[in-house]
Amino acid sequence: MVTKEQFISRLKAKSLPSLPLTVAALGEAVQDERCTLDRILGILSKDPSLSATLLRLANSALYAGGATVMDLRAAVQRLGFDAVANLGTGAAVIKTLRGGTHLDATRLWQHSVAVGLTAKGVCVLAKRHGQAETAFLTGLLHDIGKVALDTCFPEAYTEVLQKVQEGAFFLDAEREVLGLDHAEAGALLAAEWSFPQTIIEVIRDHHEPPATDFLPNLIHLADFLVRTRIPMGPADEHLLVSLESMPAFQAVLAGALHKELDVERLTFSIDDEVDHALAFVELAFQ
Repeated sequence: MVTKEQFISRLKAKSLPSLPLTVAALGEAVQDERCTLDRILGILSKDPSLSATLLRLANSALYAGGATVMDLRAAVQRLGFDAVANLGTGAAVIKTLRGGTHLDATRLWQHSVAVGLTAKGVCVLAKRHGQAETAFLTGLLHDIGKVALDTCFPEAYTEVLQKVQEGAFFLDAEREVLGLDHAEAGALLAAEWSFPQTIIEVIRDHHEPPATDFLPNLIHLADFLVRTRIPMGPADEHLLVSLESMPAFQAVLAGALHKELDVERLTFSIDDEVDHALAFVELAFQ
């Protein structure tokens, strides 16, 4: 069985890369109410690769709003400061972690980005506009513990993946083989990378969200919706539940709001988010 201390020790021994300094600088900048466009552009000027990725994203189907933008200034203006920071973090995490040793990296990140986009969309439906960008980032990061465990304990994680292929859910297989699941491992990695406490807690709790905590329930709901479109294993291919009976659905879209919601339309809209996720991952891998 793997303890938290052993996991952190192995993280350091494996020299898992740190995120680029650009990511931390962007996160710090957007938290400053006095942040200016020139400050954001100054930070991005030190990271041509990330700048190119953001320019491509601004012109992708996910954010394109008319004419093609030809320069970074216009791209940042189109995306907005918060989206620039979160998209930059997402692209950097994908490039840094890639896919571990045995995981299907493409499927993992397609799933994770789709969860982020779905969470953002549901957040808007729930009239929580101020949390939409945080919802996107936490959704994108919710499964980073899988990559960390696969990187740090590749032989044991082979056994985990075998159990998943035999019909177990990831969480159950990880707990049986390792004693440490990807939610806890992801939270530990996020703490090592100095992510905000809110994001650390959502990653930790996204499979077993506290009843009254909005963001963990939102990611739990979005994860379920996306796994019906991008299954992470054979067990996901048989997911079947009344959406409105889910505690997470009640926690996120409670009261009169969810009664007005067209649930069928919501579930079909996930297909659009999956398409957007495919494009995002392709750009990030470049």
